[in-house]
Amino acid sequence: MMTTFGLLIAALAAYWVYNDAKGRGHETGTALLWSVGTLAALVVFLPLYLLLGRKQPVQPRRHDDIIDIEAVPVEETIKCPMCGGLVKEDFKACPYCSFSLKPACTACGKELNREWRLCPYCQTPTDVK
Repeated sequence: MMTTFGLLIAALAAYWVYNDAKGRGHETGTALLWSVGTLAALVVFLPLYLLLGRKQPVQPRRHDDIIDIEAVPVEETIKCPMCGGLVKEDFKACPYCSFSLKPACTACGKELNREWRLCPYCQTPTDVK
């Protein structure tokens, strides 16, 4: 009767030690070792766990100065060929010097390359310089 009662107390203490160790941030293997030790030698391992094993849960540190670069929208920029200012890639004209970055055909309005002398869409001669 006394042996069964002692084994029951050791099992309950081992169960408590395992749950407490997991709740305080120990890995599963470490919590299991504390628990098995408590089950095997309650008088030795329970005081040792209470003195040495009950570490505070580890809270991940917040780093407010770290920027998640995947969350920051990237704006593609190009240099203006006239003034060298950085402008967004989808701008039609440079906001600094008003240079036409993406000239359009005067007849059909389609976007032209600077090297073209003739609009490939409507065959209008271009006045791009």
